[in-house]
Amino acid sequence: MSRCARRGWQTYHSMVKAPTVTRRAWLMRLVAPVLLGAGAAACAACGEPVSVPAQPQPTPARRMSAYVVRLFTRAAAEDLQWRQALGAIAEDFGRAHDDMHLEIEHYEPRGTDGTTVAGYAAALSAGVAAGTVADLAHFTSSTWQVFAGRGSLQPLGDFAARDRWTVPWPEGEAYELQTRFRGKRYLSPSSAGPMLMFYVQEHFQRAGVPYPRADWTYADFQDTARRLTRRADGRDAYGVYGYEWNPGYVRNAVWWRMNGTTEWDRIAEPRKAAWATPAVIEAFQYQLYDSQYKLGVAPPRSLLEAGSGATGIDGGGTAMKVEGPWFLQRMAERWRRHGTGPAGFDVQLLPTGKAGRKQHLNVLEGQVMTRNSKDRDAAWEVLKWIASEPGQRRIAESGRLCNVPDAVRALWLPLAKHRYGIANGDAFAKAMEGSTFTLVGELDEDLLDREAGLSQAIEGIASGSVSAKEAMTRVQPRVQQTLDRYWAAQQNAR
Repeated sequence: MSRCARRGWQTYHSMVKAPTVTRRAWLMRLVAPVLLGAGAAACAACGEPVSVPAQPQPTPARRMSAYVVRLFTRAAAEDLQWRQALGAIAEDFGRAHDDMHLEIEHYEPRGTDGTTVAGYAAALSAGVAAGTVADLAHFTSSTWQVFAGRGSLQPLGDFAARDRWTVPWPEGEAYELQTRFRGKRYLSPSSAGPMLMFYVQEHFQRAGVPYPRADWTYADFQDTARRLTRRADGRDAYGVYGYEWNPGYVRNAVWWRMNGTTEWDRIAEPRKAAWATPAVIEAFQYQLYDSQYKLGVAPPRSLLEAGSGATGIDGGGTAMKVEGPWFLQRMAERWRRHGTGPAGFDVQLLPTGKAGRKQHLNVLEGQVMTRNSKDRDAAWEVLKWIASEPGQRRIAESGRLCNVPDAVRALWLPLAKHRYGIANGDAFAKAMEGSTFTLVGELDEDLLDREAGLSQAIEGIASGSVSAKEAMTRVQPRVQQTLDRYWAAQQNAR
């Protein structure tokens, strides 16, 4: 930690040492505005961000015996760093509390379930039905709402208001959309996943093209992809595509959102669909069809599916691709493992659209509290612990991005610069500020795929079998019919 950052932490800690007699008097969030202002003043000279809040103070009421808070989570067996991070969080929490402990319960798939969302949800549903579900459950952003709709989750608003705790909920559409359901707060984010433009520096250097700037536009991006694309010939074996497209709905939504268009009348539990609008059609046409089949600036689907490993950006055959922080390790490992190919990579914010703004998708993960918890105060203390400095430090050490921009800058960024060698890691924190998401509610993307064929329509564009206009014109009425049936069923259920 830098000298200035340490000074900010020292300022913070000196102000929370005053003796107190009640819980409300000594909770750190009660005086957070003052503390953050003081920390900012301490670091103003060097311009460094203020660190995330320190360890949250526990509930002062003593328990007759130690309560074990159980956290149910879905983690692949090979995701060793994440499992280790959760184990370290549990150990840290146990050392700091003699009347509360944290126990991690990893979802163990059965049969062909794998670690799929469906298998995890089924296991959690079985626990709810049997009354054996854990106090807390780990979810990605749009997979927990169905449990809230069933009444299986405990809203967090009363706890947060009592303790004046807002650490994991900064202002912004992405946080509001993914942590609330029908006006009530349920999810406490523990990590974030904003998606940025990854780029391979050597390809830009060879083509004599400047690296992407923070103020670049969508037109700049298209021109850059064209200028970077180079075909290998008999005189030069060096060839590269300018841009690697992404499949599906979620990863492409930013391309029309940046132009001021939304595919729904509202993102949370929409009632009207707007998929056949010009902005949506234009975005899909360039991203999935023209880039491959008309302009040739992106690797065609057939090459990517061949699995040669050399065509995509992580194989050295493409210069740019939109990905999230989870992609950093994959890129870094590729260069270390092969010892050949591009010398390095970096990230940049996505381009600005016609509406004069940037849009970044930010996929949150976090914990919800179940109504079955027999000690909700203890479960709440675990949520606060994970969201604040002790838990976020472990999150950062695991390689995952922290939950809020301040934590990213204070805890994750110093590690990332050393671990991945990226110079513009702060772009992840900037992308989180003002970020968004695609669709939230009980009516989710899986339902749209099953009943309306949304994914199939998008896949048709990527395979070259249909234009974006044809695909979206066909799917629009089917999506609307799915919405209408869902809301009619909701009305009948009342």
